[in-house]
Formats: sequence, C-alpha cells, structure tokens
Amino acid sequence: MSARNVQIGKIGLAASVLLLALVMLLSPGAAVDQTNADCMACHGDKSLTRSDGKPLYVDERALKKTSHGQLSCTDCHTGLDISKTPHADKIQPVTCVDCHSDARSKHTTHKNQVPEEGTPLEISITCKDCHGSHMNKALPGACGICHPEALEDYEGSIHGRAVARGSKDAPVCVDCHKGYRSTSPSSPNSPVHPVRIADTCSECHASEKLNKEYNLPTRRLETYRESYHGIANRFGDTTVANCASCHGSHDIRRSSDPKSSIHKKNLPATCGKCHPGANENYTKGKIHVEVTRKEPLLYYVSSGFKWLTIGTMTALIGHIGLDLLAKFRRRRSRRGFPSPARSSWRSGSPMRRSSR
Repeated sequence: MSARNVQIGKIGLAASVLLLALVMLLSPGAAVDQTNADCMACHGDKSLTRSDGKPLYVDERALKKTSHGQLSCTDCHTGLDISKTPHADKIQPVTCVDCHSDARSKHTTHKNQVPEEGTPLEISITCKDCHGSHMNKALPGACGICHPEALEDYEGSIHGRAVARGSKDAPVCVDCHKGYRSTSPSSPNSPVHPVRIADTCSECHASEKLNKEYNLPTRRLETYRESYHGIANRFGDTTVANCASCHGSHDIRRSSDPKSSIHKKNLPATCGKCHPGANENYTKGKIHVEVTRKEPLLYYVSSGFKWLTIGTMTALIGHIGLDLLAKFRRRRSRRGFPSPARSSWRSGSPMRRSSR
C-alpha cells in the first residue's frame, strides 16, 4: 500500500470520528445530563408555581443540609427533559423505596406509618407525610400532625420559643427521641426512659460551649447524680424523680415563668406528685447543689457525716476481725491444738525439759 493511500485512510478515519461525534451531539437523546445548577436556575425562584398555584420553589441551602444534600436532582427525579418547559405533562413521581426498601424495619415505633403492602409509589407517598418532599418538612410541626398536644406544649416551652426565633442549638423532637428509631419511653432502650433521660438531657446541658453561650447553670448532671434522686436513678430505680419529673417533658420553662413546674409557687404541687403533703417549707431546699465551702452548713454537715461513716465502718470491720480471730483461737483449743504460746508456757521449751 502506497504512502498516499495510507494518508487518505487516516484522513477518512478522522472524518468518520468527527462525523460520529457531531451526530451524537446533535441527537436529542444524547443531551448532557442536567446539573443541580440547571434545575435551580428556575426552581430557585420563589415565585415559580404550577398552573394550579402549587409552589415549585426549592430552598437549595436547606436541601443541602438534609441527608439528601449530596444527591443530584436527577437521582430522584428521573425521566425529565430539560429542553421542554414544563418538562412533561405528568412528572414521574419519586419512589423513595427504590433506595429505602428497609424503611419499615428501621421505623421501630412508627412502623405502622409505612404500609406493608402496595406499589412502590403508594408506599413512597407516605414518606412525605413526615419528611416532606425534599426531607425539609419543619420539625416539630411534622411530628405535631400526630402529636398535637405535645406540639402545643413544646411551642410554649423555652426550647420551642428558641427554635421559633431561629436558634439552631435548641433541641427539637428528633434530638431527644432520636428520630425514626424512637421507641416508647417505657422501653429500656429509649433515650427518654426514666433511667436514661438524665444522660439525654446532659447532651446539651453538660456542654460548656452551650452553657457559656446561653448563660445556663453548670454541673446539672453531676449535682443530680450526687442527690438521693440521682443515686437511686443510677441504680435503676424508675420511680424516683428524674429531669422530666420536675422540669416537664415538652413544656419546659424557666423557673421564673409562672407557668413553669419549678416556679416557687408551683413547686409544692410538683414535689407533691411523689411526696403527698409537700408544702412551701418542704420545697425550700435546693436540688442542684454543689457541696463546697460556698455552702458552709451543707459542706461541714456532709463532711462530718462522711467521716463519721468512715470511722464507724472502720471500727465495725475491726471489731468483726478481732471477734473472728478470737473464735478461731477458741476453736483450735477445743480440737486439742493449743496455740504455740500456751504450749510453751505450760510445758516449757524443749531445752528446759531436756536439762531436767
């Protein structure tokens, strides 16, 4: 083959490749996948609505903070043609169970919210009831659909009002109940079980950063653990007072709030739930007390009682030890095995016997 023919062949091959690439670029089915930026060019407009008035705006910043924030729009919304506006007469609905086929097994307490039977679409529709269309349904409003009384209490609480002001640190439902894995408070595995609730509350109230930023009192968990209630709770007593017993569970308020369960006027009733007959004098004592020299009466009484207990126990153990030793010696004597000291005294040493 001549060099000319080889050159013509190379030119023809290059032309074929270019022609094929041009055909692929111009082909409607070969369009480059659209990016999130392409979608947000329209869906980032707050005024965008459907013909029936339903808003089509998507808050991209809020979406990125959700568990789906790293996904592409087309990971969930399939079959869209960006060249058409609207994209299709009927947009193909998102089927959450394509990825979350184990949803029912994960929702331990709320498993009945996930249908056992039905098409993937029918099951997926129920996901939006709690999570919203983009995992952005506001809490605790979503939980309040089924728990309206708890929502009403929460909205009036110090936590609920902080969330309403835009605080990102105040807890919402999932922070205490741990989301879809939440279990009944009567379950030992529940984070709000009477034995575990102090640890759950301390996730925030033992934080030096939060206590300093919001000027909250410190050492709440330690002082509770050192009290009678805390000691009994630590050993598994589920009837003794815990955080929620005094402060409430959803309607938690400052002690200065007249509606607070720990307001000075309401304390007799709060303590009276466990201690019938509690009056104002009964409630004058502090619960969260650090026993230091700043509280001299409590400090010296506590220290005195501690050393009295240590001294008493030491004397008791010593007395028991001496008593056991005496019993051991008497038992040896009764069996015919006199102690070496007594044997030496009665019969004399072997050297003395031999000299006689």
